[in-house]
Amino acid sequence: MYIVDSHAHLGTCRVFDLEVTAESLLETMDRNGVDAAIVQPFPGCPDPEKMHDQIAALANKHPGRIYGLASINPHFGERAWTELTRCVKELGFVATKLHTIGHAMLPTSKDAMKLAELTQELGVPLMAHTGTGAPFALPSLCLPLARSFPELKIVLAHAGYAIYTAEAMMVAREAKNIYLELSWCTSVQSKGIMGSLGAERVMMGSDLPLNLATELAKARNIGLTQTELELYLGLTAKGLFKLV
Repeated sequence: MYIVDSHAHLGTCRVFDLEVTAESLLETMDRNGVDAAIVQPFPGCPDPEKMHDQIAALANKHPGRIYGLASINPHFGERAWTELTRCVKELGFVATKLHTIGHAMLPTSKDAMKLAELTQELGVPLMAHTGTGAPFALPSLCLPLARSFPELKIVLAHAGYAIYTAEAMMVAREAKNIYLELSWCTSVQSKGIMGSLGAERVMMGSDLPLNLATELAKARNIGLTQTELELYLGLTAKGLFKLV
């Protein structure tokens, strides 16, 4: 079975006081049988351009195993737009990030709309943090983005983070271009989302190495069919992010 961790980080974070090394990322993937990970800087990364280069170098060292997702504060303006374009066009990154709380970014703001517009032009999905950090991170605030840019695929990271998961599910039902990544959601919520949306619009993510085994155990113990499990654990993300 092909397994993708659709939400992984590398480096340090001054916002949430976190750190993930390349060694811990790869070791955790190996130990849990994960084939590929989509890796992004933390929102509090001190130097996002440098971290993007490190992710690209790791991807080049482990082709088909590590894929980059670009994350830089859209409030940086032209610096952000230039860097996001570089990441996708030159480094081969597969998505961009709207970190609502980490970047103090309302999804309805002008900078968020610009980010969505650029991401749609680049032809990759946009991942948006939801859940912790309301009101910035309310899933419903991503609905105007989805309606304004119907060709843009939007992934709601954490699907509301258990707190607002029912809201995330309703938003996804309203906009067919919204997908859900279920890290930190409960087992009951995850099972309900599968039944409501179908596994074709849901994907597994860990967020942190210490959570990867838990997310995999959750997926395997909520009564999914073999087809649903294969989609949730890897095939949905593989298709959405165009992994090779």
